[in-house]
Amino acid sequence: MCRFSESNRQKLGNTVLYIAQRAKYPYKTEILKLLFLMEERMVQQYHVPMLAIPYSVWRLGPVSVDVFEELSDSPVLLSEFIALEFNGQGIKVTPKREFNDDEFSDAEIQVMGQVMEKYGWMNSEQLISETHKKGSLWYDTAKEHGLLEDFEEKRANSSNIVIDMGRHLCPDHRAYYEEVLENRQMANLLRK
Repeated sequence: MCRFSESNRQKLGNTVLYIAQRAKYPYKTEILKLLFLMEERMVQQYHVPMLAIPYSVWRLGPVSVDVFEELSDSPVLLSEFIALEFNGQGIKVTPKREFNDDEFSDAEIQVMGQVMEKYGWMNSEQLISETHKKGSLWYDTAKEHGLLEDFEEKRANSSNIVIDMGRHLCPDHRAYYEEVLENRQMANLLRK
C-alpha cells in the first residue's frame, strides 16, 4: 500500500484524467501501462519521479497495485476524478471532470504529451508487448528475479517485486533520482 499526500493524490487523479481523456482505449490496462510509461520516461529524461509510486512486476507487465485496485471496483482515492464502466471490452475509465495541471511541472506535461503521442493509440496487447521488450525495466527485473518462465508458463500471475525505476541510470543520475524519490515518499508519509 502506498500512502498519498493530498498533492500526490491530486497529481495521480489528474494524470489518470489526462490519459482517460486522450487515450484511444481508456480502459484499465491501458491506463496502468501508460502511467508506467510516463513514470519511466520522466525518470529517463529528467532523473526524477513523476508520481513516485511503486510498480510491481506482474505477468501482464508493470502494475501499480494501488492504481490497479482503484480501477478494479469502486474508486476511493480517485472517486472525484473518474467513474468506472464495466462493459464487454473491460473496465472503461470515464473522466468526471476536466484535467487540472496545477500540480505538474512543464517537464511533466511535456513527458505526458510525448507518451500519449507515442503510445496513446495502442490497445492493451500492444502496450503489454511494449513494456515486455527485452531490455525494458519490466523485462530486466522479471529476468533478474527468475519470473519470466513462471509468467510464460502461467505458473504465476503477479509478484511483490518492485521495479527499480532508476536501474538504467548512470550512478550520478541514479543518486539524484533516489534522493528525490526518498523526499517525495517522505512527503507522502507525512501527508503534506
